Amino acid sequence: MANSRVRIFGTAAEATDALAAEFVRAVDTAAGEKRKFFLALSGGSTPVDLFRRLAAPAYGQRIEWSAVHFFWVDERCVPPDHPESNFGAFREHLLAHIEVPAENVHRIRGETNPATETQRYAEEICAQVPATRDGWPQFDWILLGLGADGHTASLFPGSSLLEGKEAICAVATHPSTGQRRITLTLPVISRGKR
Repeated sequence: MANSRVRIFGTAAEATDALAAEFVRAVDTAAGEKRKFFLALSGGSTPVDLFRRLAAPAYGQRIEWSAVHFFWVDERCVPPDHPESNFGAFREHLLAHIEVPAENVHRIRGETNPATETQRYAEEICAQVPATRDGWPQFDWILLGLGADGHTASLFPGSSLLEGKEAICAVATHPSTGQRRITLTLPVISRGKR
């Protein structure tokens, strides 16, 4: 992410519009080059407005969804129909409104044993997402939010996971609630193209 830049918008709606337009251009470029577009989505409230915008006919019907492979930055250890499921929000606000091949949706199975799922999900990522020269998976886009406590993904301030430099995924524990989560690690997040 060497070419970082900060853009400031007057409203959340303006930011969502700009992000949606840039997403369309990025997917159009990938589809035009006959390549897959690998996207890792955040959870919480951050992406819901984007999902709704992309589901609207102005975007949803013109995006080449077959080029997009959906992954998650993190997931709470809950079933996909649970109100706190990141995948559940995606399914409700975007997936239910667009046509995406089932094999393009790579969800974290929050309802399974976290340690087992961390390994399975890392293997799925490695099998699908192209790697950098140093062997780490590299997503085209990683959409991140920022929690009120300063966390992104499920990497909480002061967590020992911030020091991890070997694993693709890890099991995290929310410091206040004790809720367990599965998250991508900093080495993966920091290698995203965008």
